[in-house]
Amino acid sequence: MASYRKIIILSLMVVLVISFTGCYTIKVGGKGQLAPSDQEGTLVAEKRYWYALYGAIPLSDNSTDKYIPTSANKVRFETKYTVLDFIINIFTGLVTIETFSVEIYEVK
Repeated sequence: MASYRKIIILSLMVVLVISFTGCYTIKVGGKGQLAPSDQEGTLVAEKRYWYALYGAIPLSDNSTDKYIPTSANKVRFETKYTVLDFIINIFTGLVTIETFSVEIYEVK
């Protein structure tokens, strides 16, 4: 009986650890130069990216090229795990589909 509980607890811990890991990749591109993270900018785009198998397979285009204005000389990116991403992932995480958000800033 005690070993059965240990197996269940260990299994739940493994599932919990796996659900917080991933291989999420964003292809950062465009014609602008990448600005340091401490420089402030103007938000020009926000995009939610979808992945399967906890980030191993992108389900949507994971490139930023089309979201960067052609007039931008410097850009900065922030990846975020928002409250909405958390809520979505509660339901979709059961089938290994995860999301996270990226904000793109134009730095002057």
